[in-house]
Amino acid sequence: MSNVSHDEMLELASLGAGVMHSRSIEFGKKFRVPIHVRNSGVFTDSPGTIIGPIAESGDRVVSGCALTKAEARITVIGVPDRPGVSLSIFEHLAQENVTVDMIMQTAGQQGRADLSFTVLESDLQRALTAVQQAADRVGAEQVQQAANVSKVSVVGLGMATQAGVADRMFRALAEAQVNIEAITTSAIKVSCLVGREQGQEALRAVHAEFELGRPPQERVSFADSLAAAKQAQETDAMAVISRLQAMEDLTVHAVELDDSQALVSLTDVPDSPGVAADIFEAVAATGCLVDMIVQGIGADGKTNMNFTVPQSRGQEAATAAETIVKRLGGAVVNHDSVAILSVTGIGIRSHTGVGLRMFRGLSAAGINIELLSTSEVKVNAVVEGHQGQAGWQALSEAFADVLE
Repeated sequence: MSNVSHDEMLELASLGAGVMHSRSIEFGKKFRVPIHVRNSGVFTDSPGTIIGPIAESGDRVVSGCALTKAEARITVIGVPDRPGVSLSIFEHLAQENVTVDMIMQTAGQQGRADLSFTVLESDLQRALTAVQQAADRVGAEQVQQAANVSKVSVVGLGMATQAGVADRMFRALAEAQVNIEAITTSAIKVSCLVGREQGQEALRAVHAEFELGRPPQERVSFADSLAAAKQAQETDAMAVISRLQAMEDLTVHAVELDDSQALVSLTDVPDSPGVAADIFEAVAATGCLVDMIVQGIGADGKTNMNFTVPQSRGQEAATAAETIVKRLGGAVVNHDSVAILSVTGIGIRSHTGVGLRMFRGLSAAGINIELLSTSEVKVNAVVEGHQGQAGWQALSEAFADVLE
């Protein structure tokens, strides 16, 4: 590819694409530095790739896919669904310097929720010790773990504005007979946890579905990409020097509140290949643009799934999902008033204190997190609609010292 955006490459690097280290991309994005990548193994006239402010093509919704092989999954079952519980669990992990990757908290039922997350397999034993201590402290029912999972992801700036990406990915995996164990999404990424033995097959399936081996019909030229990257750079040398002094610090661009969303919760649906594809194809057929998707780890052949859509389309999306759930089994509930609180920045995942700040700020304000999803550049938390403004204020205060 002639170019790829900083945001896309940051996600891909953190997801296992081995060309660039995610920290190098963080610095490139933070200081608006274009990164020119060329093949050092062979002599070629190819200009290489510019990692900069723009994507390669406007007609390609997905720009890349990646597989993270050595993942391990921890699930805390029956967590009390009240403010401060997530904080306690992730405080114990932070004390052990364990970096958490995917976080999947599904909407609670009967005062209890399940919280799942992934860590590097090399960190599993340290993480388990910390989590078991936290689970005992908060009164969770059980801690489970699995060390044989991988994560397959697709990334693209076009996802933020085009519907149907998730259901295409889910259908491709279903046709390859790959079962999805968990799902998280962000504005430009969809990640699915799968069995490690199916990881390579899952990667090939999504690569073929989005035709990533084919050049896009319309692509930005190398010269245009380099010009855009140079234009984005700051010209004030003193400002650059000032920012370089804090280059390792966490940078938060924004704390945002979206109170225009509805939450659709599906419970006890079959945990088998094709279920997610059927559900989200039905929702996509209504024209609803789905924002967050979170599927928790299943048990006894059943799983729970949650997604957000605009409030004006909430009942329509719930009805579409219900047509599938009636056939397969399960239940659907539409929560017509929720708020999504988002913290956006650079190095969100690599700075282990981001989640702690978020959980601590919301806990101190007495606000319970209903749903949670993470990415390299954003953490989203769903709370009850009437608590949205108070949650935004709490997070603005929690990140005031690092907010640009």
